[in-house]
Amino acid sequence: MSTPTPARAADVPALLAALQASDPGRPRLTWYGPGGERVELSARVLDNWVAKTANLLVEELDLQAGGRVLLDLPPHWRTAVWALAAWAAGAELVARDAVDADVVVSADPARPAGDARLVLVALPGLARSVPDLPAGALDYNAEVSGFGDVFLPEEPAALPTVQPAPAGARLLVTAAHWDLAGDLVAALTADGSVVLCAPEVAADGPLLERVADDEKVTARR
Repeated sequence: MSTPTPARAADVPALLAALQASDPGRPRLTWYGPGGERVELSARVLDNWVAKTANLLVEELDLQAGGRVLLDLPPHWRTAVWALAAWAAGAELVARDAVDADVVVSADPARPAGDARLVLVALPGLARSVPDLPAGALDYNAEVSGFGDVFLPEEPAALPTVQPAPAGARLLVTAAHWDLAGDLVAALTADGSVVLCAPEVAADGPLLERVADDEKVTARR
């Protein structure tokens, strides 16, 4: 049996399997944040983060296929991981103003969640816990490492339908133009990758050009 290509993958587990079959060590998601922060996730590492996060959603938060996840997070590598994990678990991503989510994921400790379970995320790459965690909220940074590296979904959600990027594209995206499905899914399903830059990086023209050069960018948004 031939290995499926990313362009034919129908869901997140199939997509991540195809990316690993293509090249497990190749960068697939690279984040440039404030203060010189750079985080690079290969296909293997991305799959690991997605699996752990999806297992947390199902095992700790009891999210069922068809559940609703609200991502109240800025453009960030952790946001991409959460989106892929939610789709892998068969969940639907809902708008930030939705009132009937099952899980709310936020970096803001004061974020109201209503009847939903609130998961708080500390965004810095080396953060091991969320400071000043309010009662009832789940500390993602502290908990995620305890979940399994392999996720076996019962009903993964179909990937959003997007126009694929050029084959193998290295897509540079600034936070102001971030389209979660249109950028992330489009690049990965084309066996490509994404370089995502925070506003502080995007606002510094010379720095942004150095990033584009260093990362061998082939397309931009």
